[in-house]
Amino acid sequence: MKKIISVISALVVTGSLFAGGLVTNNNQSALYTRLQSRNASTSIDAVYYNPAGLTKLSDGFHFSLNNQTIGQTPKIKTAYEPINGSPKEYVGKISAPIYPGVYAAYKTGKLALSLGFNPIGGGGGATYDTGLPSFEMQVANMVPTLVAQLTPLDQYIFSVTGNDPNFNGITGYNSTIYFKGSSIYFGLQANVSYEINEMLSVALGGRYVMANNKYEGYIQDVTITAPQAYGGVQTPGDYLRKVATTPGLPAPNVATLNGTAAYLDDATSVEADAVMKGNGITPILSVNFAPVGDLINIGLKYEFKTKMNITTTVNDGKDAEGMFIQDSVAIADMPAMLALGVDVKPSERFLITGSFNYYFDKSVDYDGQDNVELNKIDKNFIEAALGLQVGLTDNLFLSAGWLTTVTGVNDNYQSDLKFSLNTNTFGGGLGFRVNDMLDINLGGSYTIYEEGSKSYNGGAGQATDIYNKNTWIAAIGLDFHF
Repeated sequence: MKKIISVISALVVTGSLFAGGLVTNNNQSALYTRLQSRNASTSIDAVYYNPAGLTKLSDGFHFSLNNQTIGQTPKIKTAYEPINGSPKEYVGKISAPIYPGVYAAYKTGKLALSLGFNPIGGGGGATYDTGLPSFEMQVANMVPTLVAQLTPLDQYIFSVTGNDPNFNGITGYNSTIYFKGSSIYFGLQANVSYEINEMLSVALGGRYVMANNKYEGYIQDVTITAPQAYGGVQTPGDYLRKVATTPGLPAPNVATLNGTAAYLDDATSVEADAVMKGNGITPILSVNFAPVGDLINIGLKYEFKTKMNITTTVNDGKDAEGMFIQDSVAIADMPAMLALGVDVKPSERFLITGSFNYYFDKSVDYDGQDNVELNKIDKNFIEAALGLQVGLTDNLFLSAGWLTTVTGVNDNYQSDLKFSLNTNTFGGGLGFRVNDMLDINLGGSYTIYEEGSKSYNGGAGQATDIYNKNTWIAAIGLDFHF
């Protein structure tokens, strides 16, 4: 039973809920939302996507304020016989009404200095009002477990008295299970960009990552449906204590029943309230190459692996019966990433853009523990995108984009709280050039996930989970130039 809340940690150490790799968010501007491809950017959002491209800005100060409102609905349908109503669907609600991206750059001559602030991982809050399969399974398994444990006692009484007391006639369960959690990895980035010549620029940067995960959950009001002769619906502890009062039971059986009842009293009332925090540093290298003036621009960026540990703080002693340990440390590294982008711009009114990201997941310890070696990754995560922008006028631009991802996880990674699926995302939007000092970007996107599944032993038989999601984003960005 204590295992139930422990699976919460699988969610809170998982950074990415939106576009990007397993633990890295890549949807970091309104321009990205409406184009889906920004790796060769030479606009202000290049602070994140292509720092070396900032040397293409005009001299002066440049600022960008972005916000995305994001909603995601994960769905898990589980076929497992002991669960009430199997196959049963569990639906979560994940929301991020405030998802900021703030960028600033100062360009003078061949030099550009820049700063960025954004949610590099996580960014959402998750609520599961009715629990999840891994939560409910532990409660559901009580029924076949108690039936199996009480059957020998029935057989013993029958052998002595000739009457079957039907202690094992337990037919169901009820419970109240709840989980709410949030995960946010904020990144504070700084870059120095330098133009070597008109074709080639380079940049050196770094990001300070601050992880802050919060979660709370409980299991309560756990009852079983016992035979009416013994009181019907009641807590499992109360039922075992009633059985223990049966005349003629051997003393060892009475002691075992009462001991199990005391354990179940504790194990069926679980509460968690904890925070996990940590920080790390990401070195970043970037190169921008413009071989044919403004016609073709190529951006190349490498983000090194972010080494990061997160430390647990338990609030008010709510440690889920010892599953969360005060001051315990878990590995929460973020993988290295190689990003390539190409922009083709035949005119000021026409842009074709492509991006490719490669995440080095196989070098990350996703089990989170030094002393555990559980392979969860078969292949590194990749994503590719294409975008198109057309100027309806010199000041009004219409854009659309498509992004696809291919995950490389195996069944050891997949769970009801943490699963990765192949996706296709479609985005679009508008850009308005109000004047030389202000640009406005409006965008929206929708992500379709390829359904995944996993079969495993649920403890009292075979279980099968079917995973799916949908994600939508609405974004606005204001770019200022001085």
